[in-house]
Amino acid sequence: MTIYVRWLLQSGTIPLPAWLGISTIASLIATDYNMFASHVSVMTLQDTHAHTLANAAALLTGGSLITFGLGVWITARQVFSGAAICWILFGISMVANGIWPMGGPMHGLYIIGIFNILAPALTLIDINNPDLTRKLRGFTVFVSLMSVLYLWLLLNGFDPAGYSGLTQRIFASIGYSWPLVFALGYLKPSK
Repeated sequence: MTIYVRWLLQSGTIPLPAWLGISTIASLIATDYNMFASHVSVMTLQDTHAHTLANAAALLTGGSLITFGLGVWITARQVFSGAAICWILFGISMVANGIWPMGGPMHGLYIIGIFNILAPALTLIDINNPDLTRKLRGFTVFVSLMSVLYLWLLLNGFDPAGYSGLTQRIFASIGYSWPLVFALGYLKPSK
């Protein structure tokens, strides 16, 4: 594996700390904002440094998901990698979150990030590493089911009132942990 491909896959370790860390800092300096009650995107409606930090969190997260997707594509050694496409689309949706404020269809790019639900399982299929698949199978099922559960909560209005920021942070952290765990497991030196 070249150093370039290694770097692309290592970018999978960035989304969780970038999104959670930077958005948490932003929430601490935001005006009239409750991080437990409001989604991160609410800060994009403010004219403060919190807005800039929320955008930076989305841009850094999105860019790292795109580069991770490229690493998956190269590692899969396939002309078409469904996993890579899903990661790249998810990354593009996060970049869109960092460019356009909440409220319009361009924020999230028409919900194209929904492909994140398929990305972990398709990565295990496309990479085809039986040892890693065995190790990550249960975690992959958990992450995918939690992604579907969160989407179901949102679409049906079951996201608990007053806690939508907390549920977003919990479920997003679960989703962003998958590329981190994969990258650490795949790139771990052999004994």
